[in-house]
Amino acid sequence: MTVQPRFLSVSGLEQQAGFRKISAYCEEHLSAALVPGASESAWSVEAALDPRNRARNRYSNVLPWDKTRVRLPCVKGNSDYINASFVQLSRNKYIAAQGPLRNTVHHYWAMCFAHAEDSGSSSVFIAMVTPLVEQNREKCFQYWPSQQEGYWDMGDALRADRLGPTDLKITWLSEEATDGFVLTKFRLESNGVAKTVYHYYYSDWKDTQTPSSVLPLLSLSKKISVAKQTDPGLVPVVHCSAGVGRTGTFIAIDHFLNTDLGAYPQSDVVFETVKTLRDHRMMMVQTSISFASYQVAKRHL
Repeated sequence: MTVQPRFLSVSGLEQQAGFRKISAYCEEHLSAALVPGASESAWSVEAALDPRNRARNRYSNVLPWDKTRVRLPCVKGNSDYINASFVQLSRNKYIAAQGPLRNTVHHYWAMCFAHAEDSGSSSVFIAMVTPLVEQNREKCFQYWPSQQEGYWDMGDALRADRLGPTDLKITWLSEEATDGFVLTKFRLESNGVAKTVYHYYYSDWKDTQTPSSVLPLLSLSKKISVAKQTDPGLVPVVHCSAGVGRTGTFIAIDHFLNTDLGAYPQSDVVFETVKTLRDHRMMMVQTSISFASYQVAKRHL
C-alpha cells in the first residue's frame, strides 16, 4: 500500500505552528548576526553592512549571509558585493537575489555572466516572480533593454566599479507570452563569449499575497527541468523584490517537483526544506502567506 507523505495531511493549525517554529529559528540566526564580533559567526552579514555596499541593498533588513553570498569578479581591494545568495537543496542549486536597483543593473548582469562561465553553462535562466511596481512603489527596476533600445553596453559602468567582465553587453532578441509568463530572450556577451538569456517574467504574484494560480509556477519549474537536460551546468537565478518571500516559495516548489517525496513519508519535509533555505538566505519563505502558498502548491505536485 502506498503511504501518503505526511505533509499532505497537515492541518492549517499545524501549518501556522510550523511557520512560527521556522520564524523562531530564523530569529536565532539574526540575533547571532547582529551581536558585537558577529564577523566570526556562521550567520554574519559583514559584507552587506559595509558602508560601501549599503546602497546596493534594496531593503536594509534583508541581507545575504556572508557564508553563502554571491561574489562579483572585481579588482582586488574593491567591493565584490551583490545582494544575492547561493542556495542548495539536495542536488538542486539556485541563486536567490533581490530585484535589481537602478545602480545595480550592471552588477546583476555581471553576476549572471560570471556564474554561467564558472559553471560551464551556455545559458542564463531567470525566474522573475514580482511585478515591477506595486501600489506606486518600485519593487524591481526594469533591468533589461526593450526591443526599441536594442541593447545595453555596460562596460563603462563595470569599469567605474572596477568589476569584471569589463566589456559586457546585453542584446534583445525576442519576446513572447507563454503559460502566464512573458519570455524574453537576450544575448549576454563579453570578449567574444555569448550566453543566451531566458528571462521568464511572472507579474501576477503580489507581495505578501498568494499567487492567483500556482499552475504558471509549476509550468516554470518544468521549463527549468527541461533546460537543465540540455545544459547541465545551468543554475537558475530567481528573484522577486527582496529575494526572500516569493523567491523562497518558488525555489521550494521547484525543489519539491524534483524530489522523490515518497522517500520521506513521516518526515516534516516542509519544515526541513524551509529551514535549509533560511540557512542559505535569511527570511526565505518570508511570511505565513508565503508558507501557505507553498502548502497549496505542493498539493498540485
